[in-house]
Amino acid sequence: MSEAPGECDPSLEGVVLARVHDLADRATLSIQTDGGLPVLLIRSKDMIRAFVNACPHQDLPLDYRGPNVLSADGMTIRCTNHDAAFSIEDGAGTSGLGSGCRLDVLPIAIGADGVIRLRSDGTNGSERDAG
Repeated sequence: MSEAPGECDPSLEGVVLARVHDLADRATLSIQTDGGLPVLLIRSKDMIRAFVNACPHQDLPLDYRGPNVLSADGMTIRCTNHDAAFSIEDGAGTSGLGSGCRLDVLPIAIGADGVIRLRSDGTNGSERDAG
């Protein structure tokens, strides 16, 4: 990742999002935490990333019109509302209405047991092989 992930509300520290085996390669999972945070988990090329599931351009869920938000190569997230494009690496806008915008990256940790949890300290365990 080219930038450090954002921080998340300390009250969400340790919130379980899913298990690694819940996500196939090039798959997404839309989750609403008990605290109301909309999360989009993405697995692609042995990476798992978590983003706030809200397009910064229009503030609607990225998967509002359907679950197909990943490009064919699995490296670009496309908002289903207006095709804004964002990098899976760091959430940076790459084209269309995503240019100049950025998705909010959520720091996660992946435990040895395969459980994916939110972190609040800004460090990220998502670089780990999702295997």
